[in-house]
Amino acid sequence: MVKIEILHARLAALREYCEQLDVKRGLSLAALTSDLDAYHATLHRLQLACQAALDIASHILAADFPRRVDQYRDLILALGSEGVLPADFARRFAGIAGFRNIVIHEYLAVDPARVYELLHSGLDDFRAFARYVLEYLEQTGALEDEP
Repeated sequence: MVKIEILHARLAALREYCEQLDVKRGLSLAALTSDLDAYHATLHRLQLACQAALDIASHILAADFPRRVDQYRDLILALGSEGVLPADFARRFAGIAGFRNIVIHEYLAVDPARVYELLHSGLDDFRAFARYVLEYLEQTGALEDEP
């Protein structure tokens, strides 16, 4: 069974990252990339949002389903196949794993246009992910087990 305090902490962090990123949504790509502090803060918060979502997915999968996966992308896809996330959403959202990997491992190859795209289209997906997770926790009764 999931440890609800772990999920609450990561969901709260994800919400905070999205709120902080909302402020940058009004910038054009040129304005974002010309201010390196704003660009790097945006990039880092997107990385943190990706990691929070992946940590949530990993915890749910390990706690509630007898499945192992070898790649971050597969965590999201597995939640889709288990019904925690809608399958079509999971297929689309699984791309955050690739973005996270590029930011961490191939940071010199990060495309600013992709960062800008994720800033504008991805925040709604992070919020939807959090809603689906909360719905799952309600359905399983995990929220009732809070201390």
